[in-house]
Amino acid sequence: MEEDKVIKRKKLFRMIYRVISYTFIVLLMITASFFIMYVVVNKVAERKGENPPFGLYTIISPSMTPNINVYDVVFVKKINPKDLKVNDVITFYSTNAYFGGTPVTHRIVEILDVPDIGTMYRVKGDANESADEEKVYPNNVLGKVMFKIPQLGRVQFFLASKKGWLFAILIPASIILIYDIVKLIKLISLRNKLIHYGADNL
Repeated sequence: MEEDKVIKRKKLFRMIYRVISYTFIVLLMITASFFIMYVVVNKVAERKGENPPFGLYTIISPSMTPNINVYDVVFVKKINPKDLKVNDVITFYSTNAYFGGTPVTHRIVEILDVPDIGTMYRVKGDANESADEEKVYPNNVLGKVMFKIPQLGRVQFFLASKKGWLFAILIPASIILIYDIVKLIKLISLRNKLIHYGADNL
């Protein structure tokens, strides 16, 4: 009776292990496929001399809190500036020297028709009290924010550090090593059983 319970527990643990393993592998494959597609599509656009149709940008300022927080990563899709509307969140290159060419992500609060220039956008950070002084030119718009990946930027910054690189190498290596050790132990155990079985039948 006790042996049956042990066997059932082992079967349950194996099933849980397989479910977790397959789930992890599927998620890994989906993530890898997404990033491969992202890189390929953007590289093709670069070769054609066009702006990439997609972009991933890490937020480093709290100006869009609480809707978009520091270390969130926003997925930006290239869009025709004519299709932009008030309340859309956009990522753009600022003409303000303070930002040093760093992409900025703010919300459109007003669409302006400026004489001799054309359409421009007044933008504002959700956490800011007032709109930005500078207006955004359509040519400087990288795209519209489609969704955010919370706190993914922390992983990005961590992996960019020396400790992060070491961690990224050691963890997969440790998993592979543990897997090989477990497999070796099973093979040794199976060999011993076969030897014992053969000795008993002599």
